[in-house]
Amino acid sequence: MKKTRYIPFTYYDPYFKTGLNKALMESVRESGEKTVFLSGWENDCVNIGYSQEVEKEVDLEEAEKRGLDIVRRQGGGGTTYLTRDGEITWGIVASVEEFPNDVNQVYKEICGKIAEGLSEIGIEAEHEPVNDIVTENGKISGATLKKEEGVVYVGGTLIYKVEPEEMFQVLTPGEDKIADKKIESFEERVTSVKEESEASFQEAVEALRKGLLQGEDFEESELTDEERRRAEDLADKYSEEEWIFQR
Repeated sequence: MKKTRYIPFTYYDPYFKTGLNKALMESVRESGEKTVFLSGWENDCVNIGYSQEVEKEVDLEEAEKRGLDIVRRQGGGGTTYLTRDGEITWGIVASVEEFPNDVNQVYKEICGKIAEGLSEIGIEAEHEPVNDIVTENGKISGATLKKEEGVVYVGGTLIYKVEPEEMFQVLTPGEDKIADKKIESFEERVTSVKEESEASFQEAVEALRKGLLQGEDFEESELTDEERRRAEDLADKYSEEEWIFQR
């Protein structure tokens, strides 16, 4: 039986990271090797869902002023504001046979592992159906799933720290009152490692690693040259205005 492949935490360019998800799915399809990886955002960015319109979600003038990258991902969901020291992204890629048939069970197992990992840094968390990891103070991570040609990608973001005021200056163009209400609502729903624990960023990365690799026979690995080339090719596509501002 093959060992699980673990790619350690690395900061990636946002466009490269968007391409990397697909590159690793293609790689796993060929090798059959289950892969777990952790990553961070080299540059602060706004990450929008595939079906969203940039102009409706982002204050482009504010984003440009801050030097933010605008990234459109392949999957759905809402807009997120991601920073170098604010989020830890995690992903698992494996053949469909490695996962339960029931998507809810997939989320339960993986979110449960992450919750257990967080206990290493003193955070009491649990899986909340369908796909969230929560503490008594709010959501601290969540998961998404993509299935393509016999391969499944499950990934998400662990919130290390968050600054709602800064976020909604970029994500909520318009009246201050609207922004204030969104900040209040956000703060009621979302928490972070920094609010729940004294753990450093690196300690949070290690807790996440332990949780995701719990019970796995694994070995550490770097990206192959082929995976890197493929991710770079896709990054070129994902950084084009035609992709980012598509209707």
